[in-house]
Amino acid sequence: MDLRQKTISGVKWSSLLSLGAAGLQFATMIALARLLTPAEYGLVGMTTMVVGFAVTFADFGVSNAVIHRQEVSGEELSSLFWLNVLVGGVLFALVSGVNSLITAFFREPLLAGPLFLSGFVFVLAPWGQLSQTLLQKELRFRRLAVIQLLGAAVNAVLSVSLAFCGKGAYSIIIGQLAATAVQSILFYFGTRGTWRLQWFCSPSRVGSFLSFGLYQMGERMMNFLNSNFDYMLIGSLLGAKELGYYTLAYNLVLKPSQVINPILTRVAFPVLARVQHESSRLRHGYLKMLRYVASLNAPVMAGLAATVPLAFPLLGTQWLPAVPLVQILCVVGLLRAICNPVGALLMAKGRADLGFRWNASLMVTQIPGLYLGARWGGSVGVAVAFAVLMVCYAAAMYPALIVQLLGPCRREYVASIVPSLWQSALMGLGVFLVGYALPPFSNALVLGVQVALGVVVYLALVYLVDRAMLDELRGILRGGGKTLAGAASGAEGDCTLP
Repeated sequence: MDLRQKTISGVKWSSLLSLGAAGLQFATMIALARLLTPAEYGLVGMTTMVVGFAVTFADFGVSNAVIHRQEVSGEELSSLFWLNVLVGGVLFALVSGVNSLITAFFREPLLAGPLFLSGFVFVLAPWGQLSQTLLQKELRFRRLAVIQLLGAAVNAVLSVSLAFCGKGAYSIIIGQLAATAVQSILFYFGTRGTWRLQWFCSPSRVGSFLSFGLYQMGERMMNFLNSNFDYMLIGSLLGAKELGYYTLAYNLVLKPSQVINPILTRVAFPVLARVQHESSRLRHGYLKMLRYVASLNAPVMAGLAATVPLAFPLLGTQWLPAVPLVQILCVVGLLRAICNPVGALLMAKGRADLGFRWNASLMVTQIPGLYLGARWGGSVGVAVAFAVLMVCYAAAMYPALIVQLLGPCRREYVASIVPSLWQSALMGLGVFLVGYALPPFSNALVLGVQVALGVVVYLALVYLVDRAMLDELRGILRGGGKTLAGAASGAEGDCTLP
C-alpha cells in the first residue's frame, strides 16, 4: 500500500476512532454527571492533574522521536521499551511518595486513596506505549482504532457500573486503569508481526532519541502546566466542589476538539514527517488542515455556548453553576482547537526546541494571569482570564511559530480561519435567539430545535460562501476525498496533505 492509500485509510480509521470513542466518552460523561456529585468530580479533576503532570515524563518524549526518524533498529526499539518500563516504575514510586504532600496542598484528605490508585497507570501503560507509537508511524490506523475503541468501551461500562454502585471518584479511576491495561496488552501483541521485543537495553542506543525527546518532554511539561494551572488554582483555593463544576465544564468544551482534531492531526504528523523537507507541500498541507479544523470546531463551540442554558438542567440542578463557565470556556476551546495542529507541524519538522520555547514563554504570562483571575472572580474569573490570554496567544502564534516553520503566509493563514469564525458567530446568535423566542416547551424539545436549526444554518452559510470546501470536507470525513488523496500521492498545487 503506497502513501496515498495509507493516508486515505488512515483518515478513515482515525475518523472512526475519534467518532466512536467520542460517542462512548460523551455518553459516559453524561451518565457520570448524573451519578456523581460535583465534589466527587472535583476529586477526579485533582487526581487527573497530578497524574497527567507525571505522564509528561513517562517516555522522555521519545515516542515522537521514533515517528520523526524514518529508520529505527530492533535493538533501539527494545532499549526504548525497557526505558519506558523503568521510567514508569520510578514515576509510580514518586507519585506514591509525595501523596501526603499533594493531599495537604489541596487540603482534601479524601484525595489520598484515588491518587494512589491512579498511580498504577505508570505501571500498566509502558507495556503498550511504544507499540502504539509504531502503529501510528506505520499508518496502521485500523488496528489503532479497534484497540482504542475496545479500551473506551471497557472504561465506559466499568466506570458507569461502579458509579451506579456508589463508588464515587473511584469509579472513574478504576475504569481508566482497566482500559489502560486492556489497551497495553493489545498494543503489545499488535506489533508482534513487525517488531519483537528483545532482552536488550543499551544507553548508547537511545542517546539520539533522548536529545530529541528532552525538548519534547520539556515542551509537554510546559504545555501541561499552561493547560492545567487553572485546575491547580481552583482546587487549592476554592475546593473540590468548585473544581468539580470547572472540570465538567472544561471537559465538555474540550471534548469536540478531542474528537475532531485527531481525525486529521493523528494522520498528519507521520505523513508530514515524510515530506518535511518539501516546503511548498508542507505549507499547503498545514494550511488546508487548519482550514478543516476551524470549519469543524467553530460551529460546535458557537452552538454549545448558545444551547448550554437549556442543556445543563437535563444533567440535574446541581450542575447549573457550571453554565457560565461553559459559555466562557467555549472561547478557550475554540482557540485551543485552532492552535492545536501546529504541534503536528513542529514534530514533523523536528522542532521540539521551538515548541519548548513557545510554551515556556506562555507560562510566564499565564500563571500570574490565571492567579489574578482566581483572586478576582473565583472559577469564573479563571475562565475569563484564560479566554483573554488565549486570544493573545492565538494572535502571537503566527509570527512566533508559523513564520518560523512555513515562511510568511499571513493572507493564506488568515483566510484559513476567519470565514468559519463569522459563519459560526451568525449561526450561534440565531440559535441563541430561537431558544428564547420559542414557547416554554420542555428543555429537551427546544434543545433539539436549536441543534437542528444550527446545523442547517451553518451548512447553508458554508454552501453559499465556499461550496468546494464543503465537498472536500465531506470527502475527508468519508475516508479520503480528492484533496486528501492527491496530497498523499504527492500531487502538486492545492491537492496537498491533509
